[in-house]
Parts: sequence; structure tokens; C-alpha cells
Amino acid sequence: MSFFTDGPRSRPLFPVPEQELFGYNGRPWVETPHEYIVPAILPWSMPLGRAERTIVALRGLEVWPESVSFQLSVYSRDLLLDEPGEGLIDHRRVPDYNALLVGVLFPDGRRASSETISVPSATKPDQPVLRAQGLGGSAFHVDHEIFLWPLPPDGPLEFIVQWLDRDIEETRTSLDGTAIRDAAKEAGEIWPGLPAREAHGLPVRRVGAQAMITPAWPRESQAPPPLPQPQRSSSPPAGATEDQPRRGAPLPTRLPRRAR
Repeated sequence: MSFFTDGPRSRPLFPVPEQELFGYNGRPWVETPHEYIVPAILPWSMPLGRAERTIVALRGLEVWPESVSFQLSVYSRDLLLDEPGEGLIDHRRVPDYNALLVGVLFPDGRRASSETISVPSATKPDQPVLRAQGLGGSAFHVDHEIFLWPLPPDGPLEFIVQWLDRDIEETRTSLDGTAIRDAAKEAGEIWPGLPAREAHGLPVRRVGAQAMITPAWPRESQAPPPLPQPQRSSSPPAGATEDQPRRGAPLPTRLPRRAR
């Protein structure tokens, strides 16, 4: 007897448009190539910062050919967030040094942290990139992914955590950068030899939270010209009153209150 007894299902009423995956030509400093690579896993778990009622812990690492993502969790005996999907690490233009901050220090002195806002760059950065993202959880446990590019050089990689609002002073944990680089060699390519997508000479990019996949941003000369704006007179035409809007005037946005 078959375990699955319902048989094949019909196509959905509104099927998703068919698409095909093309070769990876993205930017490794923007995001992980999760559609193309199975990462190597380093099962490192340890506390990174601790206070009486709060613990920041490392749960493991996913190592990609050119980057690494740290799986980080926060545990607390007090309420952390009403919406855990937003995460506790917030990139800001003006850093909040009382909030949860994370950072890394490479053996050669290069550093990256969540102190400032992290904007994806169209060109290869000359400094390491660190980007934090909330992954959900509960009111007392919140998961995060810390993306770091590039791979650290051989030697000790220091991971720094600070959360003054939760009485966690600056705490440094030394990780093995050589082991991370060795693990990157074990990351496996899923679809070797995929053809590249035809761009027809025009830059193509993904929109929103997804990464840019084109060689360059569109230039200003390639942008469409702005639409002409209609010229409106400042004085109402003859016959228009305050109670009766003139022709061509915008409709009122306030709807009448529904009768009860």
C-alpha cells in the first residue's frame, strides 16, 4: 500500500509563472548564493555574551565559497520583542551603543560591525561587509543570521558582542579563521554549468530585498525621461465656488462616515 494515497493533484487555479534558474552572476558581497551552493556547516555552538537574564549564543556557521553566515540566537528571561521577525540587531545611520551590537575583527586589522547602516554596493567594497537579519523566534528567543564577506584570512577571527541595555559588556570570542577557510572548500555547487541569463545589453537587477545580479547599475542616460507635469492655474476658473470643486480638481480623499 502506498504511503501517499491521494494521488496526483491538479494544477493550482492561479499557477505561478514558469521560470528557470540561470547561472550565478551575482555579487558575493551582497548575499549568500543559496540557490546555487550547499554550504559547508561548522557546528560551533558557544555563548558570545552573557548577563544574569540574557544570553547571546552562536549556534553554528554556514560557510560559502566567498562568505560566511553566523547563526546567532538571543535568549532571555524577560520579554525581548513583540515581533521577533524584526530581529534585535538594527543597522542605523546613527548607532545606538546601548542596543545589541555585533562585529568582527580580522587578524590583519580589518573590521566590520552592525554600528552603521549596511547598503549593498554595486561595486566590490574595499572593506569587509557585515549584515544582520532577523529570522524570527518567540518573545523570549530571537534568531539572527550574520552575513560576513569576505572569508576571514588564516588566523584568529574575533567576534565581538555588546549590549549595554542588557548589562552585556563588550565580549570578544576567538574563532578559527583557518578552519572557516578550509570549510569553504567543501561548499558544493548544485547546478554546475548553468547558462548565463541573456540581458540583451541592458542591466537587469532584482528589486527589493533581493540582491542585484547585473554587472552595473543603469546610468542616468538610460533612465526614461520624466513625464511632463500639467500646468495648473493658481486662481479658480469662473463659476467655481468653495462648495463646488472646479473641473480637473482632485477629488476629496476623506470619505463620508458610514451611517450607523
